[in-house]
Amino acid sequence: MTARPDLDIETIPDFDLGSLRDPPQAPRPRLGELLRAAQPLDDEEITRIKLHQVREGLRFGEAAVALGLARPVDVDWALSQQYRYAWARGGRELDHPALVMACDPFSAQAEAFRDLRAQLMADERLTRRPLAVVGAGAGVGRSHCAANLAIAFSQLGARTLLIDADLRSPQQHRHFGVQRALGLSELLANRGATSMIQRVADLPDLHLLLAGSVPPNPLELLQGQNFRRLLASVAGSFDHVVIDTPAAERGADARVIAAAAGAAVLVGRRHHSPLKAMQKLVEGMTRAGVLVAGVVMAEH
Repeated sequence: MTARPDLDIETIPDFDLGSLRDPPQAPRPRLGELLRAAQPLDDEEITRIKLHQVREGLRFGEAAVALGLARPVDVDWALSQQYRYAWARGGRELDHPALVMACDPFSAQAEAFRDLRAQLMADERLTRRPLAVVGAGAGVGRSHCAANLAIAFSQLGARTLLIDADLRSPQQHRHFGVQRALGLSELLANRGATSMIQRVADLPDLHLLLAGSVPPNPLELLQGQNFRRLLASVAGSFDHVVIDTPAAERGADARVIAAAAGAAVLVGRRHHSPLKAMQKLVEGMTRAGVLVAGVVMAEH
């Protein structure tokens, strides 16, 4: 997709994202090369696999599994790499159970996130528009939904940015197994640079901007012009921008973030989120001029 002409990042020098451009893609590696990296396998074992493949009429990965030289998960991962479908097999950097799109991408729960992605992408009003993920209360799965939705977008080969804008109780550093670092709060206070945006291990098209230090004035930072300018800048550089937010019951932060983004997905938990609270959330978003792109009800 091309950048929106009214969001030329060169006109916003404070948030120059030129250093985050993607390098040219290398040719796809062979399955044997990928399995060698996964296990690893030596030349003699690769030869054994090839001989067994020819003798039994199997595919290379099937032959490797039959000989006990690779696990089915290794073959799935290697095939995914060939088709540029990024996920993290067991034992890699990403192992948080909440990240089902990265760690268990063929599960029913992951399929639900792919369905949500498809529905959002079918709405032309959301094209190149940042998307806030908002929940009425704590513990409804808001951060879990934001992280997996961002991963789902990135698995299309689309440049995706996940922003942890919960400046009160941030969670995304825990999900992605990274240390708390400088991030959004420093950017908004003019104490940082966009070099704080980091690529996510094993997911080359996903980028993460952590919340940074917990400030004493989160709402004031989010209501300032720097936040809107940052969103305008990243909307012109990334195909998808997903924003995690604090629980709406904790103050006006979530409403302010969603208004700056322009669109939101609302998250509730079945048998946990009161209907009145969800209705109040929808009404509040609508009054703030936010496009409510959908409502997600988590099962557990």
